[in-house]
Amino acid sequence: MSQRRAGHVNRCPNCRVNVYFCVCEHIKPFTIETNVSLVVHVRELKLTSNTAQFAQKMLPDQAQIMIRGRMNEKFESGPILERSGRPLFLYPHEDALELNDDFKAKYPGPYHLIIPDGNWQQARKVRQREEGFSQLPAVKLPEGILAEYGLRKAQHPEWVSTYEAMAHALGILEGTHITEKLMAFFRAWVTNTQKARSGDFSLD
Repeated sequence: MSQRRAGHVNRCPNCRVNVYFCVCEHIKPFTIETNVSLVVHVRELKLTSNTAQFAQKMLPDQAQIMIRGRMNEKFESGPILERSGRPLFLYPHEDALELNDDFKAKYPGPYHLIIPDGNWQQARKVRQREEGFSQLPAVKLPEGILAEYGLRKAQHPEWVSTYEAMAHALGILEGTHITEKLMAFFRAWVTNTQKARSGDFSLD
């Protein structure tokens, strides 16, 4: 078996990275004040490059994954809308408000961050199509935040992954230490996934 082929088997069942590069030691769960609901298409969860899966691992008490797109099953937004906190739909729609200190002063928490997962076109349609979301206020990240993902191609460097968007938004809402904790894991995951994909199983 070639080294490259070996990178696609023997995945850790938890982090889904090849066992040689398992990142489970970097998954250090903690608690925050903000509830997080990730609206994930069923096809995305099958992809090892999907980042929403790790939100629930890092924030098990607050982050929930809600699956849409299942065959013959209507997506229900009710359980999401019933969660506590000021609901904020994180996507840069035309009417989206920037998350910053002025926003927090005008719209105090606690918050409930609702994040659509998928590519940018898919995510954009979630607020328009799913009942109950169209009336929610949309929010966006400040300019200048660049993606560190690197595992999928993006048309623009500011098109961050779902996990990164969550990490930076929570950092604004609750403090930069939240972003630092979440991104420490994310960077380790990206680095090790890239190593596994390259087929480089040599020891450092």
